Amino acid sequence: MNKNKFPDFFIIGMQKSGTSTLHSLLEQDKRISLPYRKETHFFSINYNRGISWYLNQFKKSSYYIRGEVDPSYIFFPDSLSNIKSHIVNPKFIIILRKPLDRSYSHYLMSKKRGYETLSFNNALLKENERLKYDTNNFSFSNHSYLLRSNYANLIKNVRISFPKSSILYIKFDDLISMKTRLQMLRRIYKFLGLSFLSDKNKYDIHSNKSSTYRYKYLNNILYTDNIIRKISKFIIPTEYLRYHLFKILTSVNSKAIVNHDNYLNGIDSNFIEWNNNQCKLLKDNLNFNIEDWEIK
Repeated sequence: MNKNKFPDFFIIGMQKSGTSTLHSLLEQDKRISLPYRKETHFFSINYNRGISWYLNQFKKSSYYIRGEVDPSYIFFPDSLSNIKSHIVNPKFIIILRKPLDRSYSHYLMSKKRGYETLSFNNALLKENERLKYDTNNFSFSNHSYLLRSNYANLIKNVRISFPKSSILYIKFDDLISMKTRLQMLRRIYKFLGLSFLSDKNKYDIHSNKSSTYRYKYLNNILYTDNIIRKISKFIIPTEYLRYHLFKILTSVNSKAIVNHDNYLNGIDSNFIEWNNNQCKLLKDNLNFNIEDWEIK
């Protein structure tokens, strides 16, 4: 059994690139200890809550390996240095997705939460202005569609802070496709130093699919600052129970988007060029086979 209370590994990205699915797959394994909530944001925005708070987020006291899935750690500036100050030689898994696909999925999430009213193209055009005048990190978190898809720059920060051998890169496509999922999971388990028990868990999971809300009123209660949420902190005293109630209500209020609009219709050609430039940078830096991500 592992006596290290801090995580041995982190899955740090990218946001909207299958991190929820990988979290659901790994949490089935009794040998792996993960927090009860997928993203604690401890090393990014909750660092002031203290080590005791963070360690209390983990579910299992008996485990072989401990980890956390939190895409904010590759994006918020101080996260990596905070991790480095507490943990020696952690491992990192980074899931990469076609840049503009990731941006669009991020856009749909913000739209569902009521944080976005613009069209996808106009939201991209407005992004730099929103980020420039962002005073409370709201746009930094919710309107950073292109910024969070600037993989080469984000990965550069990880590679400066930690050895290349401690980082595993995987393609979103290989994780999501059932044809390649088991092969990809074997690769992940080998990287983590665990034997892969292919007959023990359920592997046809796809978490956090793109969705929209059923009831706008309930959606506003869940995602905006309001009196009901404030009162709930007194009625439901523990963070653990509030989180699970939030998950239940979010699930009840979600309906899958069956037919996706082709976001390329009406998209500025500059953004197509941007996507292809990001792919080239990634290919040059990681020797990654991503020719199918380029938009012709």
